[in-house]
Amino acid sequence: MDAMDTRSVPRAAALALLFLLPACFSFRVVVPDEPQEVIGALAILCSPPSLLDLEKPVADEPVSAEAAAVHSLVKVLQVSRPVVLQWHWYSPDNIRVRSSRTVEVNARSKYLAYFAAWDTLPREGLAGKKGNWTVVITAGGRFLARKEFAVN
Repeated sequence: MDAMDTRSVPRAAALALLFLLPACFSFRVVVPDEPQEVIGALAILCSPPSLLDLEKPVADEPVSAEAAAVHSLVKVLQVSRPVVLQWHWYSPDNIRVRSSRTVEVNARSKYLAYFAAWDTLPREGLAGKKGNWTVVITAGGRFLARKEFAVN
């Protein structure tokens, strides 16, 4: 009987240890940073963006070489820090036609559900060049978005 008692003690200790050990393990998990800027919309427009209801979805508009101007509108979501934007417009022959001034948005670091900003390429910038144009938007000098559009 004494031999059985000595066997049951190690078994009981082993069982107790098995139940306690899983609680002692921990795993290092690397949580990725949240994206700093999330694009909600990027559209090419001929109509003035100030006339749009930005609560609704925005769609591209066809662009003709005779357009008075072309606007690149970007809607950025969930912003909680300052963002410095700049637009770079490229013609069909891949020559930079215009770079906008930098625009700082949310200088006070408030939480914004979204903001919309745009830049305008005037008719003189188009110079009647038909073909596939590109606009690149940077945030703080880093790539944010790119949009290709056709000028007919």
